[in-house]
Amino acid sequence: MTVTSEYKAMDDESCVETLVTSRFLTGWRLHITTLALLINLYLVNLETTIVSTSLVTIADEMQAFNRTTWIVTGYLITYTGFIIIWSKLSDIIGRKIALLTTLAVFIAFSLGCGLAHTMETLIVCRAFQGIGSAGAYSLSFLVFYEMIPKSKMPLYGAFIAGVTALGLSTGPTFGGLLNEFGTWRWIFYLNLPAGGVAIVLLAISLPLEFGRSKNNNGFVLSDLRRIDLVGAVLLLSGSLLLVTALNEANVDYSWSSATIIVLLVFSAISWAALVFWEYLTTNSKTTRQEPVFPTRFFRQRNWMGMLLTTFLVGFPSTVVVVNLPERFQIVNGESSLDAGVRLLAYSATSAVAAGVASILSKKLRIPFVYTLFVGAALHTTGVACLSTLPTSSHFPGVGYFYEMLAGAGVGVTYGILVLATPYVVDERDLSVATGAIIQFRFLGGAIGLGIATNVLNGMLKSDLSGILTAEQLRVLLKDTEVIATLSSQTQEVVRHVFARSYNTQLRVMVGLAAAQIPAAALIWRKGNQWTCLEE
Repeated sequence: MTVTSEYKAMDDESCVETLVTSRFLTGWRLHITTLALLINLYLVNLETTIVSTSLVTIADEMQAFNRTTWIVTGYLITYTGFIIIWSKLSDIIGRKIALLTTLAVFIAFSLGCGLAHTMETLIVCRAFQGIGSAGAYSLSFLVFYEMIPKSKMPLYGAFIAGVTALGLSTGPTFGGLLNEFGTWRWIFYLNLPAGGVAIVLLAISLPLEFGRSKNNNGFVLSDLRRIDLVGAVLLLSGSLLLVTALNEANVDYSWSSATIIVLLVFSAISWAALVFWEYLTTNSKTTRQEPVFPTRFFRQRNWMGMLLTTFLVGFPSTVVVVNLPERFQIVNGESSLDAGVRLLAYSATSAVAAGVASILSKKLRIPFVYTLFVGAALHTTGVACLSTLPTSSHFPGVGYFYEMLAGAGVGVTYGILVLATPYVVDERDLSVATGAIIQFRFLGGAIGLGIATNVLNGMLKSDLSGILTAEQLRVLLKDTEVIATLSSQTQEVVRHVFARSYNTQLRVMVGLAAAQIPAAALIWRKGNQWTCLEE
């Protein structure tokens, strides 16, 4: 079989090179590359949620329940900071080398996570694992967009959305299975053989020159100047400082402490500096740097609406995946396996909804903006209902219906956002846009978890301070197994406080879920709306 190429010249203010904007694969190369990319997407999304049912077990083993959120946010922060860096680097060295490198990093630090024996080591390895995941995820999307014509995107978009949601949905159950019948360490070891298969498949099928500039005959060290490292560092510091403040307030520091105030101030400075730097980089006539977030995006209302929507959907969708498994285990007394099974109503519905939304978008010619309205309404309704769950140890049957509503909303919204990206943005921005649509979602998720953690720790300290001794409360924040050592009456009170805390977390998320509706309205345009049939 052959690899066919279509070259288009693009005039970019910050890059005068002619890029290969579309290099279509056919035959066995297309099929094997597709399989490898789907494995990548599945593994990276699996890794995001597989830890959710293992957090309580890991925390109890390492005596650090109040630090468990860092296992997820450490991953998400570096994930967010490196997505666009990998996309830009792949423009220079080619998609193949970049993809293989990111997978190698992901696998290596998956092994490190599995071997970790302290919470600090695990969090550091998770952060580096997130660096590898960022590239594996964003470059898989980018290669998908480039290896097929737009006419095939609805079909492949359904594959992408389905596998993405499938990874998110099966993660909690797999995590529960491994905890029940083995050890939580296997949630990381699983990536080694599967990632190895993906590396071999990509090495065989993806052409070496795929994604390089047409005039690029190979890697030149000076090409690295095109990468906006300053912008990436500012983005990473702004995110990390903000999430650190959210995670640490009400744990070791009060909100009024100098440490938290300094973190918030420097986070704000980093975000302001990022906007200023990106403006200079975008409008510079002399620099070769390509901004991590071109400020011309701010002038594209439709695209900003998509970015704001994906940012907002990240808050409640990530919190629910962590909130419910913890609730099932701590409040309802379920095992980690049962917690994963009980979450299937949410996660499986999300997977199905993502694929169905992509297919129907083409079959029925439904404009993207209408589908996003439906997704936002379903998501908001589901999260609002979940926030009303009883604070007793009983989980009502209707709760699974609430999970399905929220899951359907997430699946529909994310499936359409992935599908719409190559239609809404200019071709010259496809690389950055591909990373950004993912980046903003995980940034929202990291901040959302920080907020949720702050709510939980704050309520536990305030509501249990008169019920538990200072030493009991200190131990509880490190190891939830201590609940079983309390009297039956005290156990009931403690579980009641946990349940109320989880409900409060979700009430905060309801407003953010509802904000998706006006955000999606920004995608509206006069005349014909954006559809997947538009060329």
